[in-house]
Amino acid sequence: MSANRGTTAALSELEEKLLHLKNLTEANQFMLEVLKDQGERLQEIDGDTARSMLREQARSRFSPTKGKTPKPEVLAILEQTLGTQQSAQIIPFPKRN
Repeated sequence: MSANRGTTAALSELEEKLLHLKNLTEANQFMLEVLKDQGERLQEIDGDTARSMLREQARSRFSPTKGKTPKPEVLAILEQTLGTQQSAQIIPFPKRN
């Protein structure tokens, strides 16, 4: 009985991870489509405006209440990815003499 429970728990955990991977893949596909279709426009605008525009498009597609394809898990990934964040400062490598 114990081995059966362990197998069931492992399968349940694997299923959960596969579902998360599927959601990540779908979020990535959304970003690829947007960059393919709107890449030039996105490069012309500042980062905050671009992220805001992408968040609105993600909500339009994945919102659980008003989305064309309601998927709250995918939307949560995109909201986190496209959220307001501080950029890392790039520190140049020292030059060799």
